[in-house]
Amino acid sequence: MKMYDRDTSVELPDIWHRILSHSVAAPSPLNIQPWSVLLRGPLILDLFLDTERFLPGIDPTFRQVYISSGAFIENLDIAAREAGYRAEISLFPFGWPGISLNPDQPVARIELSGDDHIVPDPLFSFLHTRYTNRRIYTAQAILPGTFSALAGTFDQQFTSFGFSAEPSFREELAGYLSRAREIELSDSKRLAELLSYIRLTHPTVSGQQEGYGSSELGLTGITGWLSRIRLWLCPAGSKDHCAKALLIRLAQKQADSAAAFGWIVTKGNFRHDQVRAGRAYERVHLTAASLGLSLHTMTPILEPYPGMEEPSQKLRDLIGIPDTHTVQMLFRLGYSVPGSPSVRRPVKDLVRTL
Repeated sequence: MKMYDRDTSVELPDIWHRILSHSVAAPSPLNIQPWSVLLRGPLILDLFLDTERFLPGIDPTFRQVYISSGAFIENLDIAAREAGYRAEISLFPFGWPGISLNPDQPVARIELSGDDHIVPDPLFSFLHTRYTNRRIYTAQAILPGTFSALAGTFDQQFTSFGFSAEPSFREELAGYLSRAREIELSDSKRLAELLSYIRLTHPTVSGQQEGYGSSELGLTGITGWLSRIRLWLCPAGSKDHCAKALLIRLAQKQADSAAAFGWIVTKGNFRHDQVRAGRAYERVHLTAASLGLSLHTMTPILEPYPGMEEPSQKLRDLIGIPDTHTVQMLFRLGYSVPGSPSVRRPVKDLVRTL
């Protein structure tokens, strides 16, 4: 396996620095930001996945990191347009990987070309205001026109968006999501991996450029304060057990408060499908931000953890997708008190050299 090193001494051309400073605002599981870039020329760049930032327990098939790379690419494309450039994006330029993981090969090669006639994307204004709002949502209903706007925001091949705000649907799915959280956290290694990135006893993550604190997790106000007190008072040998119980209760409250659920489905489940799903998801989330709508991914039910077979199949039956298709993203929608985006790494930390 060819190894790459980070080199913070590399000077990126100004245009790449400007564009990448917007690209890094993309979402990623637990805010791990698993991206790195290799400059191939003044206007050519390769995007890689940073294996040192993977989540082998929570994301065992690496599906989530490929989805996050799609969100990164979508932000890059939007930012390039704003700067007056067209981004020619070639996914997996050295060959389709199928379902395999090939960290030595780039996820995409991006080449910029100046274009005086390119039309800026109105979603650019929301690249840095889009964030995952994990707070409890209000009872405010979502108007039908909002769903139409979300559905029409992307055009990725063999990728579709679905949603439902029907009360019995929401109640049934909330139960499956709560059960899925229990299954996810039943494994001590997955729980430890999760707790290494979230700071339940700290409202925010001071000085950290990955993960997030309890406020970003959705534990705010008096509820968040009481939760942190309980964890502080929990016996040393029971900290993980107390944290697990708290996270399960929170997941149930979050799911129960959804005004609607949405999902991104692809016809296949190859790496290019996952990247395209990430691009579609980012556009849906950016559009939601432009409409003042909150969004929160709830994806443990999509992972192949032991014991997840039953709730996963119930999800598929509920939303009515064939076995030939894959649910890549599942999220709740609604309205809530505003929060703020998580901290991102500086662009220079993404640069790698041969």
